[in-house]
Amino acid sequence: MENSMKMKPKISIGDKLQHLLSINGFDTSTIIRGTNINESTFQGYLNNGKSPTLEDIVKLASFFNTSIEYMIGTSDFLLDTWDYDFIEEFLQFSSRKIREHFEHRQNIKVPDGDEVDTILFGILTYIALSRSGRSFEDLSDDEISIKRESFVEIISILHSCVTMSNQDCFDIKELKSLNRNITDYLFGDFSFVNERILNGLEDKLGKSDVNKILLLKDYINQNIRRSERALKIINDLFENEWELGR
Repeated sequence: MENSMKMKPKISIGDKLQHLLSINGFDTSTIIRGTNINESTFQGYLNNGKSPTLEDIVKLASFFNTSIEYMIGTSDFLLDTWDYDFIEEFLQFSSRKIREHFEHRQNIKVPDGDEVDTILFGILTYIALSRSGRSFEDLSDDEISIKRESFVEIISILHSCVTMSNQDCFDIKELKSLNRNITDYLFGDFSFVNERILNGLEDKLGKSDVNKILLLKDYINQNIRRSERALKIINDLFENEWELGR
């Protein structure tokens, strides 16, 4: 007799559990104690040999501060809600984890501030180091100190920009002007890159003398052209003043 009853699809949460264990730094004994799930049952969940009960899915989702949808694989996001209560909880949870990571694992003091400042510090560190392909382990104590101070200043600038945008007299052109100034500082005529060229040339262990001479010629030519432009502007200004004064 053909069985008309359809088999329930097997739910596997092993991959999710492995990921949650990894990112939280937990071992299985911590989860077992925290959820009161039998050890052999949990191991069955972990190796995808056993389908979890709804009760255990709820326990695990609550323990890891995630959703049931994430646990059973219908959502790819650990956290998938968006309201002010969620934001407050997210800030507290994330800032605590960031402090634990830097201060307990890497012995780096996170700058004083609220939860937002702590999270911004973590984000800036990720952006700066991931783009350079380095980690804090690759940096000297002096380099770490400079990075830390730089991130503190960047966070302060960000807060100032937010405060500026909340002013009644705020004009977006002012913010765009600040951004242009930073871009000019990096890549424009007043870039500090040229100063780095001179600093590098003073290091005799670097490039060969021939390469140094070529770089110096380029540096001088660039600055001559810029000086000529500056002199032309000055002359034009004097001529305008002369015409107006006549």
